[in-house]
Amino acid sequence: MGGESFNVMPSAEKNIIIIGAGLSGLSAAHELSKRHVPFLLLEAQQQIGGRLKTELVGGFKLNNGFQVLQTAYPEARRLLEFDRLQLNYFAPGAIVRVQGKFYRISDPLRRPGDLWQTLRAPIGSLSDRFRIMRLAGNVRKTSVSTIFSSPDMATIDYLRSEGFSEKMIHRFFRPFFAGVSLDPDIAASSRVFRYIYHVFAEGDVAIPNDGMQAIAQQISEDLPQERIRTGARVASIADREVVLVDGERLEARTIIIATEGPETFRLLGLDAPVASRGEWCLYFSAKTPPISDPFLILNGEGSGWVNSVTVPSVVAPSYAPAGRHLVSVVVVGYLHENQATIEKRVRRELSDWFGTEVAKWDLIQTQRITHALPDQPPPMPDPMNRAARVKPGIYVCGEYQSVPGIQWALLSGYQAAQQIIEDIDRSAV
Repeated sequence: MGGESFNVMPSAEKNIIIIGAGLSGLSAAHELSKRHVPFLLLEAQQQIGGRLKTELVGGFKLNNGFQVLQTAYPEARRLLEFDRLQLNYFAPGAIVRVQGKFYRISDPLRRPGDLWQTLRAPIGSLSDRFRIMRLAGNVRKTSVSTIFSSPDMATIDYLRSEGFSEKMIHRFFRPFFAGVSLDPDIAASSRVFRYIYHVFAEGDVAIPNDGMQAIAQQISEDLPQERIRTGARVASIADREVVLVDGERLEARTIIIATEGPETFRLLGLDAPVASRGEWCLYFSAKTPPISDPFLILNGEGSGWVNSVTVPSVVAPSYAPAGRHLVSVVVVGYLHENQATIEKRVRRELSDWFGTEVAKWDLIQTQRITHALPDQPPPMPDPMNRAARVKPGIYVCGEYQSVPGIQWALLSGYQAAQQIIEDIDRSAV
């Protein structure tokens, strides 16, 4: 594939329009730019990044929901300069709340000092602990292609087949998977679960110093800025034409739709919905953090609306102004509830977790994210072999048609660009 450019390309094929400047659209644009293929990138919002956006509120950096970067993602390693992002790292493992107490669960190979706490946590049997270590070892040495060619089933069935107890499944894996895949039923593809565990075992979990939007910003900096238009919302696409909401019509021999699933289906004129999962994310300002270590806190109680809590400012001090801390709380689902109910319920549960200090926390923002992640039922097809062309001249990309996550958003954009380049090359012969 390489970085060579094409010497022969019909001028009629040069009008490539990419709709959507999220990670998929940016990745497609990056590959086209690297190969010297002209394009125009349209973004409906005033800023690039799609769901990877960071808002500055009163000195706090608020990401769009709970978002992290896995450093083991191959596409992230290929496209990004981690040093420029100034990454801040979570500790490998999690703190799980069970029976009213908090227990640290860590990878014993990476944090051997936490072994005793890990062993004494009432989340499962001693055999479950050994099975976790075996699982981490197995997925660490298993290739991605092998994972996605293996038999697929609901993750809860896979965990049972591996011998994990119901206590372990519901006290640890349920909140873990709900936090990562927004799937509290643990019904998503076991291939997805094994891949997630693979990248957790292979790399680190991090957030950029300037927020998650910095990832998209870094990719966009390598693009010709004159080929990026923000505030350009697309009303419809027709035969070789893109129509904006203001009535402007743009000729396009080739179109890449790199929007969220529901918007992609709308533009294609299809009624088939894209199943997705949503979440609430509440941000609080606290004088003192509820934890002082950079861990994710999971709800292993088997009850309650709060799924997870993090303190981004403990991981990255730049996320909060001096003298304050930023607390992030995730509620999976409950999108039918109103905002006031969510806020009241979260405060009540957190008061049970952390005591009377919670009453002193100031609510900064409540985010209701309807389409946070696509649904991931089995069987999950191999994302390494995905056809981007849906009809002549029209290509699609995005994690909704693949595996959720930054890796697959980036890869799907790359795949779309590569298929276009191959099609152009064939037409020029």
